[in-house]
Amino acid sequence: MTISAPPCHRRHRFALRLVPLLLLLLLVPGLAPAAPKPAGPARPKHEFTNVILISLDILRPDHLGAYGYKRNTSPNIDRLAKQSVLFENAIAQSYLTPVAHMSVITGQYPRRHGMVSFEVAKDQVTRRTLPEILKLYGYETAAVISSPEFFMRYDTESGKIVNPKDIFSQGFDYYGRTVPDASGSVRVNPVGALEWLRANKEKKFFLWIESGMLHPPFSQTVPEPYKSQFDPPGYTPFYDRFPIRLGRETTDRGVPTEAMFHVYRGEYYLDFTPIHRLTDTDVRFINARYDAGVFYTDTFIGELLHLLDTLKLSGKTLVVFHSIHGEAIGEHGYFFHHDVFDTEIKTALTFRFPDGEKAGTRIARQVQGIDIMPTILDYLQIPQNHESQGVSLLPLVTGDIARYKGGDYAFIDRLPWWEYVLGGWHLEHQSEREAQYTPLELEKMREYRALLDRTIGGGKYPPECIAVRTNEWKLILRQRRELLEQISWWNFISGIRFPVEEVELYDLRNDPMEQKNVARENPQVVERLKARLLAWDGTFVREQKAPARGNLPHMIIPYP
Repeated sequence: MTISAPPCHRRHRFALRLVPLLLLLLLVPGLAPAAPKPAGPARPKHEFTNVILISLDILRPDHLGAYGYKRNTSPNIDRLAKQSVLFENAIAQSYLTPVAHMSVITGQYPRRHGMVSFEVAKDQVTRRTLPEILKLYGYETAAVISSPEFFMRYDTESGKIVNPKDIFSQGFDYYGRTVPDASGSVRVNPVGALEWLRANKEKKFFLWIESGMLHPPFSQTVPEPYKSQFDPPGYTPFYDRFPIRLGRETTDRGVPTEAMFHVYRGEYYLDFTPIHRLTDTDVRFINARYDAGVFYTDTFIGELLHLLDTLKLSGKTLVVFHSIHGEAIGEHGYFFHHDVFDTEIKTALTFRFPDGEKAGTRIARQVQGIDIMPTILDYLQIPQNHESQGVSLLPLVTGDIARYKGGDYAFIDRLPWWEYVLGGWHLEHQSEREAQYTPLELEKMREYRALLDRTIGGGKYPPECIAVRTNEWKLILRQRRELLEQISWWNFISGIRFPVEEVELYDLRNDPMEQKNVARENPQVVERLKARLLAWDGTFVREQKAPARGNLPHMIIPYP
């Protein structure tokens, strides 16, 4: 009868047999396993990370669910936001599309990068842009855009449309524009970006996707049933009830821009007389048509995100989503983008990192458009361009606040391009654009154009309209208020001289729509912010301020 050893004794004998074998492995060269090699330096992220910059023109963050909007306008953008780091207080450097976006891709204030007008030559604008830098690091660079501000201008001397591929197209291997729809507008969803992604999925790329779909006329290129889905039931637009020109076509081409140009402080003016006071339903309709554009743009964002997943690009692509600037929808008496109120300069901004880092994080600290490029370069481990005036936001994302170099102040110039363009292309080419003005208004416009030519024509822009913003306060300083009163379009179309205040202060925490000027009640705040603003203004000596037009031919973008 054989008696087995207990299990503990068997394990002991097995361990004793292993000892000689282990000693042999250690003593005989070549038999021992090789020690692990020390890890080499990590590859910089720019070697394997794609970048997509999604830029939506005139998108207001407060019309997105991710920023608290109650209407279901943005399910796909909201999903992207949940996968991203979201900045709650991002501020554009201008209310003008090309000016604000040049700040994004250069990290510079408009005075420094030179895009202070729509009428500039390539030699007047900084060349060291984001696509130029990424090309140096081996990126294939492409753009697909649907805002004519980035590829088209109108020469009022020759009457021809010209294609200035000498400014924003610099640094791109491919620079594509959208095809006009049935209405003749190029402001459609930039679906060409999807085709480019399919064809270039194996490359390391930087892709700029820009959409002008939201731009006035609100909902012009939005198809049904999306166009009217938010309309008040049974509503007839007020501008159809008070037509300016009899017998005009009844095709729904969106909310006419010229109708909006006739509205100020709730009154609809014709022949310099108020003929209709806008009702709540009128305003709800205009908002509905703006939201229809947001919703239809969101469907494109959904297609883009789905394609990135399908092509297995999401895990190796940094996706930056932002609005170029915002839009006024009646909060200050007018529609369109015209000033430096938050409705026009506050933007959406999210970063979706390839590894999902900090997804769902929301950052309340104020940041600026000039910070976007430094943040992208910092993440890619590319040295920041020394000309940049913005700072990387990554320390805010990672919580390394000690490394954050940003301040508490955002600075904005109000460039009076709006008044200037009225004296050029807008008033000069009404018949081609089917603009709607009465005979009396057309007659008075001759005097108005002469006034604009006399005061700000030829690029004589008054620079003394500036603003500074913190998370708590906004100070607007209009040092040439008399001139602004004199050239105001709203004063012209209404026949009333509305006063312009030199100093405006708004308590953003208690009055986010900036409805009440509290400068008189807060003199110490005014003094502190004004000192900061003038100090910033003084850092740009007059010789450094870029000229608006100089001796260039008279070119105006066909706007809107």
